[in-house]
Amino acid sequence: MTIPHVNAAPVLLRSRSLMRGTYPSHGEEQSSISCCVSSSNEPSAWNSPPHTTTNDHANNPHLPPIIDDCSELEHARRISIAKSHGHTYDEATGVQDIFNSLTPHELKFLADDNMPLRHYRAEKGNLIEAIRKIKCTLRWRELFGVEDIKRCFDTKGNAHLSLEKQEELRQLADTIAHENETGKIYCRGYDKQGRAILYLTPGRENSTNELNNMKHLVYHLERAIACTRRHSGREKICIVIGYEGFKLSNAPPMSTTKHTLTILQGHYPERMFRAYICDPPLVFRTFWSVIRHFIDPCTLEKIAFCSGKEGQTLLERDFDVDMTERQAGGQRDLRRFSSREFLFATSFDRTFDEKYVEE
Repeated sequence: MTIPHVNAAPVLLRSRSLMRGTYPSHGEEQSSISCCVSSSNEPSAWNSPPHTTTNDHANNPHLPPIIDDCSELEHARRISIAKSHGHTYDEATGVQDIFNSLTPHELKFLADDNMPLRHYRAEKGNLIEAIRKIKCTLRWRELFGVEDIKRCFDTKGNAHLSLEKQEELRQLADTIAHENETGKIYCRGYDKQGRAILYLTPGRENSTNELNNMKHLVYHLERAIACTRRHSGREKICIVIGYEGFKLSNAPPMSTTKHTLTILQGHYPERMFRAYICDPPLVFRTFWSVIRHFIDPCTLEKIAFCSGKEGQTLLERDFDVDMTERQAGGQRDLRRFSSREFLFATSFDRTFDEKYVEE
C-alpha cells in the first residue's frame, strides 16, 4: 500500500495569537513571531487498503477519490516525533498491523477504511497506543450508537426496520432536532480546499443535558465529514466558533467541556483541519484559561484566534468570504438558517443552503 503525501506550501502568519491556541493578553501587541501553517495546494489521491467494511464509502462510484489531507510538513514532523520516542514510523506496515489486530465484530464499526491510518498518525507511530485507542473508539461508536445518530432523520431509509427500532430512531431525531432549534451547530459551505465548515455558536446554547448535547455534536461531526467526503474527497473539516451573544453564563459545565474534548480528540483524530475562534469577547478569557489545559498540544496547534485585520486575512485566505457567514469573515448576509430544512429536508451529505443537482 502506497502512502502519498500532499505537497504543501508553508504560509507565514506573523502573529502567535492566530495559531497554537495562544490567546493574546489584554493590550498586548501582535507578536512578530512567525508560525508556519501548511496549506495543501497539490492534493494526492489516497489508495485505500485492501479491506472492506460495511461503511466503506470508497465503494460508491459517485464519490470523488479520497484525498490525503496530510501535508509533507506534518508527515515529516510525525517521523521526527516517532523517532524521538523510539518508534519506527511506517504507515503501510502500521495500518496493516492495526487491521490485523481488529476482530470481525470490531471491523463492523469502522467509520471507513482509513480510520486505522488516522489513529496511527495521531499516535505518531506508537502502534500499541494506536491499537488501544482505535479499539476504544470502535467500542464507543457501538455503545454510543453513532450509526443510529447518522440515520435517525432518514425515515425512508429506515422503513425496512422494525416498528420498535423506527420509534427509537424517531425519538433520537426529536432529541437532536430540539438541540438544534437555535442553530447552535450546523454545517454551511466549504473552505477553498473543499472541507465542510461546521459553525458552532455557544451564545445560542439552549440545553443543559450533557448526553443530548453530545449526540447533537456527534451528528454534526459525522455530517460535516460526510459532506466533505462527497464534495472534495478530503477527510478533514473546518470548525468556526463564533461568539455572537456569548455570555459567561453560556459556558458549558466543565464535565460537558471535557466530554466534548474527549470525543473530538479521542474518537475523531486527524479529522479537524483547523478551528477558527472568531472575535472572542473578553469574558471568554476566563473560560479559555481553564479549558486550554485539557486540550492536546497537537490540537492546540490547529486552533486559530481570529480578530482584527490579521484574523480577517487568515479567513480570507482559507474561505471564500462571499459564501461564509459574517462571524467567519463573510462580506454579505446569507439566508437565515432553518433547522427544520437542514435536518429534515436536506441530504445528510449536503450542507445547509447548498445548491446542487440531483444525479
